[in-house]
Amino acid sequence: MQQRRMRCPNKVFKGGVCTRHGAKVELCSSEGCTSLARDGGVCMRHGAKKKLCSSDGCSNQSQRGVVCRRHGAKVKLCSFEECKNQAQTGGVCIRHGAKK
Repeated sequence: MQQRRMRCPNKVFKGGVCTRHGAKVELCSSEGCTSLARDGGVCMRHGAKKKLCSSDGCSNQSQRGVVCRRHGAKVKLCSFEECKNQAQTGGVCIRHGAKK
């Protein structure tokens, strides 16, 4: 992707680039809010809904697709030996060097 070639440390949004290098992001339409918009043009604080697991009786937030980790969502784990934490950036968890 274009972001990797430039070695920019910023978070990638759309089209493989960060906002500094041309990605267009939508802000929350609620008056005075500067958060990024999610569903319906509003941020989580102003009414965007969290997607919940589709398994019967489960109220966990879905990870990828329609189910939570407990019901089969695949998530990448930290690449450090014997670490079971979820990888954040660069293939490692926060404990092993990923930045928050």
